[in-house]
Amino acid sequence: MSDPEPTTSQPTTTSARVRFPAERWILAPRTTWQARRIAADFGPGMDAGTAWMMARLQRHPDESPYIVNRLDGEQTS
Repeated sequence: MSDPEPTTSQPTTTSARVRFPAERWILAPRTTWQARRIAADFGPGMDAGTAWMMARLQRHPDESPYIVNRLDGEQTS
């Protein structure tokens, strides 16, 4: 009997990319690209909205009151 050949198994989880609407790509391409990278680095579990807000804060920290208000509104709903 010969030993079975080792097989290289592929991971069972696939890397699902976070998708952003075309409007975001057209109106804010650099922020959207950065948000895509943030979501990819974080891994599964990061939604597009959160990644986009994080990228927006990195590029435009002066907009933090708007994002904080939006996040507070989501928690109270």
